[in-house]
Amino acid sequence: MEGTNLPLAGVRVLDCSRVLAGPFATMLLADLGADVIKLEPPGGDESRGWGPPWWGDAADRRSAYFAAVNRNKRSVVVDLRTPPGREILDRLAARSDLLFHNARKSQAARLGLDAERLEERHPHLVVASVGGFPGGRLESARPAYDLLAQAVSGLMAVTGSPDGPPTKVGVALLDLLAGLELAVGALAALVGRGRFAAETRRVEVSLVEAGVAGLINVLGNHLASGEEPRRWGSEHPNIVPYQVFAARDGYVALAVGNDAQFARLLRVLRLAADPRFASNAERLAHRSDLVAWLAEAISGRERDDLLTALRQDDVPAGPVNTVSEALAAMEAAHGGRWLQVADGIRLPPDPIRIDGERLPLTTSPPRLGEQTDEVLLGAGLSGEEVADLRSHGVVA
Repeated sequence: MEGTNLPLAGVRVLDCSRVLAGPFATMLLADLGADVIKLEPPGGDESRGWGPPWWGDAADRRSAYFAAVNRNKRSVVVDLRTPPGREILDRLAARSDLLFHNARKSQAARLGLDAERLEERHPHLVVASVGGFPGGRLESARPAYDLLAQAVSGLMAVTGSPDGPPTKVGVALLDLLAGLELAVGALAALVGRGRFAAETRRVEVSLVEAGVAGLINVLGNHLASGEEPRRWGSEHPNIVPYQVFAARDGYVALAVGNDAQFARLLRVLRLAADPRFASNAERLAHRSDLVAWLAEAISGRERDDLLTALRQDDVPAGPVNTVSEALAAMEAAHGGRWLQVADGIRLPPDPIRIDGERLPLTTSPPRLGEQTDEVLLGAGLSGEEVADLRSHGVVA
């Protein structure tokens, strides 16, 4: 699929965000065809330095972390702490449809990113911002990272072994959830502006609020029962069996969602039906007995043989893969051509497909300031002006 045929071709995005949530949101838009300019401070997005590992020379400051959420963008270095830098911000904002940032309120005011200023100067612009904490001025001004959001939102309290401590999810899940919500909200504002002449100018998401709302059924259980949710390990509070079991040579995840699937599971395991486990409600009531019964039957089976039998009988199950095994499975499923490569950097494709086609990797994650001249000249500055700004440390 060519970039000019992508759904967001012609949409201009100014990405003033850093680290993960904002860059993830703008990468989704870039994958869909938007022209995303990543405006970085002189030191660059700090995640550039979160290595090793690195792609290429460490001096290029393209850490694996940075590369994971910054493909298909152009990098421009501008010091927004200077008046000339804020003038460049305005010049680029005037040419943009969306602006993303994750600056705290006091920082946003210093950098020219405060909503009031942007609305006054650029009434056409949709400003999408992501923060850590919701609430009043003091709360929203607190710094936050995904770890804090997982802790404060209650996610850690329901993650981990029942007899162990609260546990962080293995990836920055709430950064990703908040970034996805931010991208959807920004696109909705853009569509509303085009279809209904809506005057939506601000879209805001906080990691903690996204985290609490993202508890979904766990929060629903609490609201309906008043009971405090707890940690279940790999088990599910509402469905049994829905967890990981140990086979003879590995682990198997079972996700049995209805009575017919449970009956087929028993058939595969060569176990006789038991009236205590006839419905999900009864399986929940006798969870301990059922789990012990199934665990004993599964422990004597070879993992892959068992999984083959479960798949043949249409029982939802899968192996607990390592990351390398999961990657190998994706490569195998796509004929060995799942990863995308640009400038020697290997990246997973965007999972979205348009008309059956994969979204292209058009450019690799940029080196710091790689397109500064290209973007500023395209915005109307002369070569002499860019050179003068560079000599004064405003751009790089």
